[in-house]
Amino acid sequence: MDAVSFAVLRRALDCLALAEDTGRSLDAMLAGLLAVLSETPALGHAAVVLLDSDDRPAIRASLGAPDMSLILSATLERGPEALLARVLRRGAAAVIADSGGEVVAQPGEAAMLAAPVVVAGAGCGWFFADRLLGGEATLAEELRTAMFVAGLIGRMTDMATTAVVQGSGLIQELAFLRSKVSLRYRHIFSDGQSAVMRQLRSETDRAALSDAPLLLVGEAGAGRAVLARLIHELSPRAVRPFAVFEAGDETEAATAGLRLFGSARGFTGGSSPGLLEEAEGGMVLIEDAHLLHPETAKRLAGYLSTGTFTRLGGGRLRRATTRLAFQASVAGLSPELAAAASPQAIRVPSLRERREDIPALLDHLLTLEAARSGRRMTLTSKALRALETYDWPGNIREMELMTTRLAVTAPEDRIDIADIPPEVLTEGERPPVLPEDAAELRDMERQQVLSALERHGWVQSRAARELGLTLRQIGYRIRKYGLARDDDDAQAS
Repeated sequence: MDAVSFAVLRRALDCLALAEDTGRSLDAMLAGLLAVLSETPALGHAAVVLLDSDDRPAIRASLGAPDMSLILSATLERGPEALLARVLRRGAAAVIADSGGEVVAQPGEAAMLAAPVVVAGAGCGWFFADRLLGGEATLAEELRTAMFVAGLIGRMTDMATTAVVQGSGLIQELAFLRSKVSLRYRHIFSDGQSAVMRQLRSETDRAALSDAPLLLVGEAGAGRAVLARLIHELSPRAVRPFAVFEAGDETEAATAGLRLFGSARGFTGGSSPGLLEEAEGGMVLIEDAHLLHPETAKRLAGYLSTGTFTRLGGGRLRRATTRLAFQASVAGLSPELAAAASPQAIRVPSLRERREDIPALLDHLLTLEAARSGRRMTLTSKALRALETYDWPGNIREMELMTTRLAVTAPEDRIDIADIPPEVLTEGERPPVLPEDAAELRDMERQQVLSALERHGWVQSRAARELGLTLRQIGYRIRKYGLARDDDDAQAS
Protein backbone atom coordinates (compact mmCIF):
# COMPACT_ATOMS: atom_id res chain seq x y z
CA MET A 1 0.00 0.00 0.00
CA ASP A 2 1.42 3.40 -0.96
CA ALA A 3 1.60 6.41 1.33
CA VAL A 4 -1.42 8.11 -0.22
CA SER A 5 -3.68 5.07 0.23
CA PHE A 6 -2.47 4.64 3.83
CA ALA A 7 -3.22 8.28 4.64
CA VAL A 8 -6.67 8.07 3.09
CA LEU A 9 -7.57 4.96 5.06
CA ARG A 10 -6.43 6.62 8.26
CA ARG A 11 -8.79 9.50 7.50
CA ALA A 12 -11.54 6.97 6.79
CA LEU A 13 -11.07 5.64 10.32
CA ASP A 14 -11.75 9.13 11.64
CA CYS A 15 -15.26 8.88 10.17
CA LEU A 16 -16.15 6.48 12.98
CA ALA A 17 -16.21 9.40 15.39
CA LEU A 18 -19.07 10.94 13.39
CA ALA A 19 -21.29 7.92 14.09
CA GLU A 20 -21.69 8.97 17.71
CA ASP A 21 -23.16 12.33 16.68
CA THR A 22 -26.95 12.01 16.85
CA GLY A 23 -27.28 15.18 14.75
CA ARG A 24 -25.93 13.43 11.67
CA SER A 25 -27.82 10.91 9.56
CA LEU A 26 -26.21 7.62 8.65
CA ASP A 27 -26.47 8.49 4.94
CA ALA A 28 -24.59 11.76 5.44
CA MET A 29 -21.82 9.87 7.26
CA LEU A 30 -21.60 7.24 4.53
CA ALA A 31 -21.44 9.95 1.87
CA GLY A 32 -18.60 11.53 3.83
CA LEU A 33 -16.77 8.21 3.99
CA LEU A 34 -17.01 7.75 0.21
CA ALA A 35 -15.81 11.31 -0.30
CA VAL A 36 -12.69 10.48 1.73
CA LEU A 37 -12.15 7.22 -0.16
CA SER A 38 -12.44 9.01 -3.51
CA GLU A 39 -8.92 10.31 -2.86
CA THR A 40 -7.45 6.81 -3.18
CA PRO A 41 -5.51 6.31 -6.43
CA ALA A 42 -7.94 4.05 -8.29
CA LEU A 43 -11.48 4.44 -6.91
CA GLY A 44 -13.91 5.73 -9.53
CA HIS A 45 -17.24 4.09 -8.70
CA ALA A 46 -18.56 2.87 -5.36
CA ALA A 47 -21.82 2.26 -3.51
CA VAL A 48 -23.02 1.35 -0.05
CA VAL A 49 -26.15 -0.84 -0.03
CA LEU A 50 -27.91 -1.60 3.26
CA LEU A 51 -30.99 -3.69 3.95
CA ASP A 52 -33.99 -1.71 5.14
CA SER A 53 -36.50 -2.73 7.82
CA ASP A 54 -38.27 -5.01 5.31
CA ASP A 55 -34.99 -6.75 4.36
CA ARG A 56 -34.89 -5.00 0.99
CA PRO A 57 -31.61 -3.58 -0.36
CA ALA A 58 -31.40 0.19 -0.79
CA ILE A 59 -28.52 2.36 -1.91
CA ARG A 60 -27.53 4.64 0.98
CA ALA A 61 -24.51 6.34 -0.62
CA SER A 62 -22.79 6.19 -4.00
CA LEU A 63 -19.83 7.58 -5.90
CA GLY A 64 -19.62 7.89 -9.68
CA ALA A 65 -21.91 5.58 -11.67
CA PRO A 66 -21.60 2.01 -10.33
CA ASP A 67 -23.05 -0.82 -12.44
CA MET A 68 -26.54 -1.38 -10.97
CA SER A 69 -27.07 -4.78 -12.60
CA LEU A 70 -23.89 -6.14 -10.99
CA ILE A 71 -24.86 -4.65 -7.65
CA LEU A 72 -28.34 -6.17 -7.83
CA SER A 73 -26.98 -9.67 -8.43
CA ALA A 74 -24.84 -9.48 -5.29
CA THR A 75 -27.54 -8.01 -3.03
CA LEU A 76 -29.87 -10.92 -3.86
CA GLU A 77 -27.33 -13.35 -2.36
CA ARG A 78 -28.53 -15.08 0.79
CA GLY A 79 -27.11 -17.82 3.03
CA PRO A 80 -23.61 -18.37 4.46
CA GLU A 81 -21.84 -17.29 1.27
CA ALA A 82 -23.44 -13.84 1.61
CA LEU A 83 -20.84 -13.14 4.34
CA LEU A 84 -17.89 -13.63 1.96
CA ALA A 85 -16.28 -11.00 -0.26
CA ARG A 86 -16.29 -11.58 -4.00
CA VAL A 87 -15.14 -10.35 -7.38
CA LEU A 88 -18.06 -9.42 -9.67
CA ARG A 89 -17.59 -10.12 -13.36
CA ARG A 90 -19.63 -9.01 -16.36
CA GLY A 91 -21.28 -11.88 -18.19
CA ALA A 92 -19.99 -14.48 -15.73
CA ALA A 93 -20.63 -15.68 -12.21
CA ALA A 94 -18.96 -13.91 -9.32
CA VAL A 95 -15.76 -15.40 -7.89
CA ILE A 96 -16.09 -15.83 -4.13
CA ALA A 97 -13.04 -15.20 -1.93
CA ASP A 98 -12.11 -17.10 1.20
CA SER A 99 -12.35 -15.49 4.64
CA GLY A 100 -8.87 -13.96 4.19
CA GLY A 101 -9.71 -12.31 0.88
CA GLU A 102 -7.78 -14.75 -1.30
CA VAL A 103 -9.48 -15.26 -4.65
CA VAL A 104 -8.81 -17.30 -7.79
CA ALA A 105 -9.30 -14.66 -10.48
CA GLN A 106 -7.27 -12.36 -12.67
CA PRO A 107 -7.30 -8.56 -12.12
CA GLY A 108 -8.63 -8.01 -15.64
CA GLU A 109 -11.75 -10.05 -14.84
CA ALA A 110 -12.86 -7.78 -12.00
CA ALA A 111 -15.70 -5.42 -12.92
CA MET A 112 -16.36 -4.59 -9.28
CA LEU A 113 -15.37 -5.71 -5.78
CA ALA A 114 -18.08 -6.59 -3.27
CA ALA A 115 -17.52 -6.86 0.49
CA PRO A 116 -20.34 -7.70 2.93
CA VAL A 117 -21.30 -5.30 5.71
CA VAL A 118 -21.78 -7.32 8.88
CA VAL A 119 -23.36 -6.20 12.17
CA ALA A 120 -23.59 -8.55 15.14
CA GLY A 121 -22.66 -11.52 12.95
CA ALA A 122 -25.45 -10.91 10.43
CA GLY A 123 -25.09 -9.48 6.93
CA CYS A 124 -26.88 -6.15 6.63
CA GLY A 125 -25.55 -4.88 3.30
CA TRP A 126 -22.61 -4.55 0.92
CA PHE A 127 -19.80 -2.19 0.01
CA PHE A 128 -19.05 -2.07 -3.73
CA ALA A 129 -16.03 -0.49 -5.44
CA ASP A 130 -14.31 -0.85 -8.79
CA ARG A 131 -10.78 -0.62 -7.31
CA LEU A 132 -9.19 1.10 -4.33
CA LEU A 133 -5.41 0.73 -4.38
CA GLY A 134 -4.57 0.46 -8.08
CA GLY A 135 -1.00 0.16 -9.25
CA GLU A 136 0.57 -3.24 -8.62
CA ALA A 137 -1.92 -4.27 -5.93
CA THR A 138 -3.25 -7.81 -6.29
CA LEU A 139 -6.94 -8.69 -6.26
CA ALA A 140 -6.48 -10.19 -2.79
CA GLU A 141 -5.05 -6.89 -1.52
CA GLU A 142 -7.89 -4.97 -3.16
CA LEU A 143 -10.49 -7.28 -1.61
CA ARG A 144 -8.92 -7.07 1.85
CA THR A 145 -9.02 -3.28 1.60
CA ALA A 146 -12.69 -3.44 0.56
CA MET A 147 -13.37 -5.76 3.52
CA PHE A 148 -11.66 -3.24 5.81
CA VAL A 149 -13.94 -0.46 4.50
CA ALA A 150 -17.02 -2.72 4.83
CA GLY A 151 -15.99 -3.30 8.46
CA LEU A 152 -15.92 0.46 9.03
CA ILE A 153 -19.36 0.76 7.47
CA GLY A 154 -20.71 -2.01 9.72
CA ARG A 155 -19.35 -0.28 12.80
CA MET A 156 -20.74 3.09 11.68
CA THR A 157 -24.14 1.51 11.01
CA ASP A 158 -24.21 -0.12 14.44
CA MET A 159 -23.14 3.03 16.26
CA ALA A 160 -25.45 5.30 14.29
CA THR A 161 -28.43 3.01 14.87
CA THR A 162 -27.76 3.04 18.61
CA ALA A 163 -27.44 6.82 18.58
CA VAL A 164 -30.69 7.20 16.63
CA VAL A 165 -32.59 4.94 19.03
CA GLN A 166 -31.29 6.95 21.97
CA GLY A 167 -31.91 10.33 20.35
CA SER A 168 -34.82 12.28 18.96
CA GLY A 169 -34.08 11.33 15.34
CA LEU A 170 -35.64 7.85 15.54
CA ILE A 171 -38.90 8.76 13.81
CA GLN A 172 -37.14 10.59 10.98
CA GLU A 173 -34.73 7.70 10.35
CA LEU A 174 -37.51 5.09 10.28
CA ALA A 175 -39.59 7.23 7.94
CA PHE A 176 -36.57 7.59 5.69
CA LEU A 177 -35.95 3.84 5.61
CA ARG A 178 -39.57 3.17 4.70
CA SER A 179 -39.34 5.66 1.83
CA LYS A 180 -36.29 4.10 0.19
CA VAL A 181 -36.64 2.75 -3.31
CA SER A 182 -35.29 -0.78 -3.52
CA LEU A 183 -32.96 -1.80 -6.33
CA ARG A 184 -35.90 -3.67 -7.80
CA TYR A 185 -37.42 -0.36 -8.92
CA ARG A 186 -34.25 1.67 -9.47
CA HIS A 187 -33.40 -0.79 -12.27
CA ILE A 188 -36.52 0.32 -14.19
CA PHE A 189 -34.89 3.66 -14.98
CA SER A 190 -31.15 2.97 -14.67
CA ASP A 191 -30.61 0.32 -17.36
CA GLY A 192 -32.74 1.52 -20.27
CA GLN A 193 -30.62 2.41 -23.31
CA SER A 194 -33.33 4.02 -25.45
CA ALA A 195 -33.09 7.70 -26.39
CA VAL A 196 -36.15 8.59 -24.30
CA MET A 197 -34.62 6.93 -21.22
CA ARG A 198 -31.33 8.77 -21.65
CA GLN A 199 -33.29 12.03 -21.77
CA LEU A 200 -35.33 10.97 -18.72
CA ARG A 201 -32.18 10.26 -16.69
CA SER A 202 -30.83 13.70 -17.58
CA GLU A 203 -34.10 15.34 -16.49
CA THR A 204 -34.05 13.28 -13.29
CA ASP A 205 -30.56 14.50 -12.39
CA ARG A 206 -31.61 18.13 -12.89
CA ALA A 207 -34.80 17.65 -10.86
CA ALA A 208 -32.83 16.16 -7.96
CA LEU A 209 -30.74 19.34 -7.73
CA SER A 210 -33.80 21.59 -7.66
CA ASP A 211 -36.38 22.48 -5.01
CA ALA A 212 -39.03 23.42 -7.58
CA PRO A 213 -42.33 21.51 -7.58
CA LEU A 214 -42.48 18.51 -9.90
CA LEU A 215 -45.13 17.51 -12.40
CA LEU A 216 -44.80 13.90 -13.54
CA VAL A 217 -47.13 13.04 -16.42
CA GLY A 218 -47.60 9.81 -18.31
CA GLU A 219 -49.68 6.68 -18.51
CA ALA A 220 -50.75 4.52 -15.58
CA GLY A 221 -48.15 1.94 -14.62
CA ALA A 222 -45.24 3.73 -16.35
CA GLY A 223 -43.43 4.37 -13.06
CA ARG A 224 -44.26 8.00 -12.23
CA ALA A 225 -44.48 7.39 -8.48
CA VAL A 226 -41.26 5.39 -8.55
CA LEU A 227 -39.50 8.21 -10.40
CA ALA A 228 -40.68 10.73 -7.79
CA ARG A 229 -39.14 8.57 -5.03
CA LEU A 230 -35.94 8.21 -7.03
CA ILE A 231 -35.64 11.99 -7.51
CA HIS A 232 -36.18 12.42 -3.76
CA GLU A 233 -33.46 9.88 -2.96
CA LEU A 234 -30.98 11.54 -5.28
CA SER A 235 -31.61 14.97 -3.76
CA PRO A 236 -30.24 16.57 -0.56
CA ARG A 237 -33.72 15.98 0.90
CA ALA A 238 -33.15 12.20 0.92
CA VAL A 239 -32.62 12.13 4.71
CA ARG A 240 -36.09 13.60 5.24
CA PRO A 241 -39.45 11.78 4.81
CA PHE A 242 -41.19 10.93 1.55
CA ALA A 243 -44.99 10.72 1.77
CA VAL A 244 -47.75 9.88 -0.71
CA PHE A 245 -51.25 11.37 -0.93
CA GLU A 246 -53.78 9.75 -3.29
CA ALA A 247 -55.99 12.53 -4.58
CA GLY A 248 -58.18 10.13 -6.54
CA ASP A 249 -59.43 8.58 -3.30
CA GLU A 250 -60.47 11.87 -1.71
CA THR A 251 -63.95 13.03 -2.71
CA GLU A 252 -64.42 15.88 -0.22
CA ALA A 253 -62.28 18.98 0.23
CA ALA A 254 -62.38 18.62 4.03
CA THR A 255 -61.11 15.04 3.92
CA ALA A 256 -58.25 15.97 1.60
CA GLY A 257 -57.47 19.10 3.59
CA LEU A 258 -57.17 17.19 6.85
CA ARG A 259 -54.69 14.76 5.34
CA LEU A 260 -52.53 17.44 3.72
CA PHE A 261 -52.79 20.42 6.09
CA GLY A 262 -53.90 18.92 9.42
CA SER A 263 -56.50 20.27 11.82
CA ALA A 264 -56.51 22.92 14.53
CA ARG A 265 -57.66 22.23 18.08
CA GLY A 266 -61.42 21.95 18.24
CA PHE A 267 -61.93 21.30 14.51
CA THR A 268 -62.08 17.50 14.81
CA GLY A 269 -61.70 17.14 18.56
CA GLY A 270 -57.95 17.73 18.72
CA SER A 271 -55.08 19.30 16.80
CA SER A 272 -53.09 17.11 14.43
CA PRO A 273 -50.49 17.78 11.73
CA GLY A 274 -50.95 16.98 8.05
CA LEU A 275 -48.49 15.62 5.52
CA LEU A 276 -46.91 19.01 4.88
CA GLU A 277 -45.72 19.06 8.49
CA GLU A 278 -45.03 15.35 8.87
CA ALA A 279 -42.76 15.38 5.81
CA GLU A 280 -41.10 18.72 6.66
CA GLY A 281 -37.99 19.19 4.53
CA GLY A 282 -38.82 16.13 2.46
CA MET A 283 -41.30 15.52 -0.34
CA VAL A 284 -45.03 14.83 -0.66
CA LEU A 285 -46.17 13.10 -3.86
CA ILE A 286 -49.78 13.84 -4.80
CA GLU A 287 -51.04 11.00 -6.99
CA ASP A 288 -53.81 11.64 -9.53
CA ALA A 289 -53.34 15.38 -8.97
CA HIS A 290 -55.64 16.16 -11.90
CA LEU A 291 -58.49 14.85 -9.70
CA LEU A 292 -57.82 17.25 -6.81
CA HIS A 293 -60.88 18.98 -5.39
CA PRO A 294 -60.85 22.68 -6.46
CA GLU A 295 -60.75 23.86 -2.83
CA THR A 296 -57.75 21.62 -2.08
CA ALA A 297 -55.99 22.80 -5.25
CA LYS A 298 -56.59 26.42 -4.15
CA ARG A 299 -55.05 25.80 -0.70
CA LEU A 300 -52.03 24.06 -2.28
CA ALA A 301 -51.58 26.98 -4.68
CA GLY A 302 -51.49 29.31 -1.68
CA TYR A 303 -48.83 27.17 0.01
CA LEU A 304 -46.68 27.11 -3.14
CA SER A 305 -46.96 30.90 -3.53
CA THR A 306 -46.12 31.84 0.07
CA GLY A 307 -44.54 28.79 1.71
CA THR A 308 -47.20 29.06 4.43
CA PHE A 309 -50.52 27.40 5.20
CA THR A 310 -53.09 27.07 7.96
CA ARG A 311 -54.52 23.94 9.47
CA LEU A 312 -58.22 23.34 8.89
CA GLY A 313 -60.20 25.29 11.48
CA GLY A 314 -57.16 27.35 12.48
CA GLY A 315 -55.90 30.84 11.75
CA ARG A 316 -52.20 30.68 12.60
CA LEU A 317 -49.90 30.72 9.60
CA ARG A 318 -47.45 27.83 9.57
CA ARG A 319 -44.32 27.70 7.44
CA ALA A 320 -43.03 24.56 5.70
CA THR A 321 -40.28 23.67 3.24
CA THR A 322 -41.78 20.40 2.05
CA ARG A 323 -41.38 19.90 -1.70
CA LEU A 324 -44.44 18.90 -3.70
CA ALA A 325 -44.53 16.48 -6.60
CA PHE A 326 -47.68 15.99 -8.66
CA GLN A 327 -48.43 12.78 -10.54
CA ALA A 328 -51.04 13.42 -13.18
CA SER A 329 -52.45 12.28 -16.47
CA VAL A 330 -51.64 14.15 -19.66
CA ALA A 331 -54.34 16.65 -18.60
CA GLY A 332 -52.03 17.98 -15.89
CA LEU A 333 -52.95 20.38 -13.07
CA SER A 334 -55.75 22.87 -12.67
CA PRO A 335 -54.86 26.30 -14.16
CA GLU A 336 -54.72 27.95 -10.72
CA LEU A 337 -52.39 25.32 -9.25
CA ALA A 338 -50.23 25.19 -12.38
CA ALA A 339 -49.77 28.98 -12.30
CA ALA A 340 -48.71 28.94 -8.64
CA ALA A 341 -46.48 25.89 -8.95
CA SER A 342 -44.66 26.62 -12.22
CA PRO A 343 -43.57 22.98 -11.89
CA GLN A 344 -40.70 21.24 -13.59
CA ALA A 345 -42.61 18.91 -15.90
CA ILE A 346 -41.23 15.46 -16.69
CA ARG A 347 -43.03 13.05 -18.99
CA VAL A 348 -42.45 9.39 -18.14
CA PRO A 349 -42.49 7.38 -21.38
CA SER A 350 -44.71 4.36 -21.89
CA LEU A 351 -43.21 0.95 -22.64
CA ARG A 352 -44.25 1.12 -26.29
CA GLU A 353 -42.06 4.25 -26.60
CA ARG A 354 -39.00 2.34 -25.36
CA ARG A 355 -39.41 -1.08 -26.93
CA GLU A 356 -35.64 -1.61 -27.10
CA ASP A 357 -35.62 -1.65 -23.26
CA ILE A 358 -38.24 -4.44 -23.03
CA PRO A 359 -35.80 -7.43 -23.19
CA ALA A 360 -33.66 -6.00 -20.34
CA LEU A 361 -36.73 -5.25 -18.22
CA LEU A 362 -38.16 -8.74 -18.77
CA ASP A 363 -34.82 -10.31 -17.85
CA HIS A 364 -34.67 -8.20 -14.69
CA LEU A 365 -38.21 -9.14 -13.60
CA LEU A 366 -37.60 -12.83 -14.32
CA THR A 367 -34.42 -12.63 -12.24
CA LEU A 368 -36.43 -11.22 -9.34
CA GLU A 369 -38.96 -14.04 -9.68
CA ALA A 370 -36.07 -16.52 -9.60
CA ALA A 371 -34.81 -14.97 -6.35
CA ARG A 372 -38.27 -15.34 -4.79
CA SER A 373 -39.23 -18.78 -6.07
CA GLY A 374 -35.90 -20.40 -6.93
CA ARG A 375 -37.16 -20.94 -10.46
CA ARG A 376 -35.07 -19.35 -13.23
CA MET A 377 -37.24 -18.82 -16.29
CA THR A 378 -36.11 -17.79 -19.76
CA LEU A 379 -37.99 -16.76 -22.89
CA THR A 380 -37.82 -18.39 -26.32
CA SER A 381 -37.05 -16.02 -29.18
CA LYS A 382 -40.64 -16.32 -30.42
CA ALA A 383 -42.08 -15.45 -26.99
CA LEU A 384 -39.71 -12.49 -26.66
CA ARG A 385 -40.69 -11.14 -30.09
CA ALA A 386 -44.36 -11.33 -29.11
CA LEU A 387 -43.72 -9.39 -25.90
CA GLU A 388 -41.63 -6.78 -27.72
CA THR A 389 -44.45 -6.07 -30.19
CA TYR A 390 -47.19 -5.93 -27.53
CA ASP A 391 -48.34 -2.39 -26.67
CA TRP A 392 -48.36 -2.90 -22.85
CA PRO A 393 -51.28 -0.59 -22.00
CA GLY A 394 -50.57 -1.21 -18.30
CA ASN A 395 -46.84 -0.53 -18.82
CA ILE A 396 -44.33 -1.77 -16.22
CA ARG A 397 -47.02 -2.68 -13.69
CA GLU A 398 -48.65 -4.97 -16.26
CA MET A 399 -45.26 -6.54 -17.08
CA GLU A 400 -44.62 -7.25 -13.37
CA LEU A 401 -48.01 -8.92 -13.00
CA MET A 402 -47.43 -11.02 -16.12
CA THR A 403 -44.01 -12.33 -14.95
CA THR A 404 -45.49 -13.18 -11.54
CA ARG A 405 -48.32 -15.03 -13.27
CA LEU A 406 -45.87 -16.94 -15.49
CA ALA A 407 -43.93 -18.09 -12.43
CA VAL A 408 -47.10 -19.80 -11.22
CA THR A 409 -48.72 -21.02 -14.44
CA ALA A 410 -45.88 -21.90 -16.84
CA PRO A 411 -45.27 -25.69 -16.86
CA GLU A 412 -41.62 -25.40 -17.95
CA ASP A 413 -38.77 -23.01 -17.11
CA ARG A 414 -38.42 -22.22 -20.82
CA ILE A 415 -41.31 -19.83 -21.57
CA ASP A 416 -42.74 -20.34 -25.06
CA ILE A 417 -45.49 -18.60 -26.99
CA ALA A 418 -48.13 -20.99 -25.63
CA ASP A 419 -47.34 -19.88 -22.07
CA ILE A 420 -47.88 -16.17 -22.76
CA PRO A 421 -51.31 -14.88 -21.58
CA PRO A 422 -53.62 -14.84 -24.64
CA GLU A 423 -54.62 -11.18 -24.19
CA VAL A 424 -50.96 -10.20 -24.79
CA LEU A 425 -50.70 -11.98 -28.13
CA THR A 426 -51.94 -10.78 -31.50
CA GLU A 427 -54.55 -12.91 -33.23
CA GLY A 428 -51.98 -14.63 -35.47
CA GLU A 429 -49.68 -15.53 -32.58
CA ARG A 430 -52.27 -17.19 -30.35
CA PRO A 431 -52.04 -20.98 -30.19
CA PRO A 432 -55.24 -22.96 -30.72
CA VAL A 433 -57.43 -22.97 -27.61
CA LEU A 434 -59.82 -25.81 -26.88
CA PRO A 435 -63.30 -24.89 -25.65
CA GLU A 436 -62.62 -26.22 -22.14
CA ASP A 437 -59.35 -24.25 -22.04
CA ALA A 438 -61.13 -21.06 -23.05
CA ALA A 439 -63.70 -21.52 -20.29
CA GLU A 440 -60.95 -22.05 -17.75
CA LEU A 441 -59.14 -18.90 -18.89
CA ARG A 442 -62.36 -16.88 -18.65
CA ASP A 443 -62.99 -18.16 -15.12
CA MET A 444 -59.41 -17.32 -14.14
CA GLU A 445 -59.65 -13.77 -15.50
CA ARG A 446 -63.08 -13.22 -13.92
CA GLN A 447 -61.81 -14.29 -10.51
CA GLN A 448 -58.68 -12.16 -10.87
CA VAL A 449 -60.72 -9.02 -11.59
CA LEU A 450 -63.28 -9.78 -8.86
CA SER A 451 -60.58 -10.37 -6.23
CA ALA A 452 -58.83 -7.09 -7.08
CA LEU A 453 -62.11 -5.16 -6.84
CA GLU A 454 -62.92 -6.71 -3.45
CA ARG A 455 -59.43 -5.95 -2.12
CA HIS A 456 -59.87 -2.28 -3.02
CA GLY A 457 -63.48 -1.86 -1.87
CA TRP A 458 -64.70 -1.78 -5.48
CA VAL A 459 -62.75 1.40 -6.25
CA GLN A 460 -62.18 0.67 -9.94
CA SER A 461 -59.21 3.02 -10.36
CA ARG A 462 -57.22 1.27 -7.62
CA ALA A 463 -58.14 -2.24 -8.79
CA ALA A 464 -57.17 -1.30 -12.36
CA ARG A 465 -53.84 0.05 -11.11
CA GLU A 466 -53.07 -3.25 -9.38
CA LEU A 467 -53.98 -5.30 -12.46
CA GLY A 468 -52.09 -3.05 -14.87
CA LEU A 469 -55.31 -2.10 -16.69
CA THR A 470 -56.83 1.19 -17.75
CA LEU A 471 -60.21 2.28 -16.37
CA ARG A 472 -61.78 1.50 -19.73
CA GLN A 473 -60.29 -2.02 -19.73
CA ILE A 474 -61.47 -2.90 -16.22
CA GLY A 475 -64.90 -1.41 -16.96
CA TYR A 476 -65.16 -3.66 -20.01
CA ARG A 477 -64.30 -6.73 -17.90
CA ILE A 478 -66.85 -5.80 -15.21
CA ARG A 479 -69.57 -5.61 -17.86
CA LYS A 480 -68.27 -8.70 -19.68
CA TYR A 481 -68.49 -10.92 -16.59
CA GLY A 482 -71.53 -9.23 -15.03
CA LEU A 483 -69.65 -8.39 -11.84
CA ALA A 484 -71.46 -6.55 -9.06
CA ARG A 485 -71.06 -5.96 -5.34
CA ASP A 486 -73.17 -8.04 -2.97
CA ASP A 487 -74.89 -4.93 -1.61
CA ASP A 488 -75.62 -3.84 -5.20
CA ASP A 489 -77.31 -7.21 -5.77
CA ALA A 490 -79.24 -6.83 -2.57
CA GLN A 491 -80.44 -3.35 -3.56
CA ALA A 492 -81.38 -4.59 -7.02
CA SER A 493 -83.49 -7.39 -5.53
